[in-house]
Amino acid sequence: MRNVFITTIAALAIAGAAQAEDTVTKTQTPVMGPVLSGKVEMKFSQDTTTDNWGGAMALDLGINAGNMATVDLDFVAADGTAVDLDSWTVGTTVNGLNIAMGDANGLMPETTADAAANGTLAAPAMTESVAVTMGSASVALGFTDWTTDITDISNIQGAYTLGVAGLDVTASADYNRATDNTVIGGEVAGLDLGLATAGGAVTYDMDAEVFGFEGIVGTGGLTAYVNGTDANALQNLGGEYTYNIAGVDLTGGANYNVDAEELTPSVTMGFSF
Repeated sequence: MRNVFITTIAALAIAGAAQAEDTVTKTQTPVMGPVLSGKVEMKFSQDTTTDNWGGAMALDLGINAGNMATVDLDFVAADGTAVDLDSWTVGTTVNGLNIAMGDANGLMPETTADAAANGTLAAPAMTESVAVTMGSASVALGFTDWTTDITDISNIQGAYTLGVAGLDVTASADYNRATDNTVIGGEVAGLDLGLATAGGAVTYDMDAEVFGFEGIVGTGGLTAYVNGTDANALQNLGGEYTYNIAGVDLTGGANYNVDAEELTPSVTMGFSF
């Protein structure tokens, strides 16, 4: 199986490079150079233990290679720390087939809660992986440790998106080869409520036997969410509002933990370039 896997990846890479070169030669598609983008943020949040407000600065830099290939490099830097490569994706698209390697290829629903601790959706780990996408279908193979053995697959994820009555409906699943656990997910986006749009996501962890859900409503610069599980239907309420003043985004947000009866507000000021 290892030889088959290695041969398959090599064949896809070679074929993709050859076809891409042939396509550019025939059509003379203009090549766009790399594009640098970024965001600088200063976030102030309240410590629920001391009630004191503290601040932190963050820098997010991205490099995109345009139509030459899929090369997304996201760097982050917090106050007092060195610049670090936070996530990366490298790949190419040939005849509608996209092949990418990186550590941001997860296909399961993600929470919109301000902090991961406030999320209730199951979040199977997906580190470095290779992902293949064609049309509305995607498959990602996660590596246990890609630096030592790319044939050692830790988990497999898949997702498929359908357009149903103006909605984007996505079904997804994650299978962990080490634990034999399966997590399934579903997501709906684009529900038009007139003045607002709504969506939501649900996951089910078969080993834990837990349903997690999150509902989202957005209108203008306001985004609000509510989440919970089948055992505890209402765990967090939260949201944020963003207002742009002369190119600077001012965002005020808060999360209310229903069980702990704790309100965690935050204020963020940032600008993108």
